[in-house]
Amino acid sequence: MPARHHIILQGNLNHCARAQDLLVQAMAEWGVAVAAVAEPYFVPPRGNWAGDREETVAIVASTAGHSPPLVVKERGSGFVAARWGEVILIGVYFSPNRTLAQFQAFLETLERAVRRAAPTPVLVLGDFNAKSAAWGSPVTNTRGPELENWAAVLGLAILNRGHANT
Repeated sequence: MPARHHIILQGNLNHCARAQDLLVQAMAEWGVAVAAVAEPYFVPPRGNWAGDREETVAIVASTAGHSPPLVVKERGSGFVAARWGEVILIGVYFSPNRTLAQFQAFLETLERAVRRAAPTPVLVLGDFNAKSAAWGSPVTNTRGPELENWAAVLGLAILNRGHANT
């Protein structure tokens, strides 16, 4: 049986109702199977939406029938983990207004969530507010190298490339 390919989207909605409406519309028009969204307007109480404890990040699966269902595994502060077919998706948002020490503590918490998902493959999707020339950012902030090292320790590949924000 051939492998099925799914379109996965990640973005930041900046707590905007219209942006959230456009996300749902874009998912339908573009055939997006699942999206991780930082700063949603709100997390609807529906089975195809899964949010973290503070509703700062959510994962939303398509309702068009071509997407596996979401099964929430864990909710934390700034992250939500859900089984989606054969993988665990972890949606992440970390505010740019928080300190480097808070970022490091967050990565430690997130590392434990990634390790608990083993041996299931994991995709971590989100807005870490980290910048690094390693993935094409024109600047590197203090979080960039921290995120690079964190991902390397876990065997995760950073897929963000180019100058476009994701």
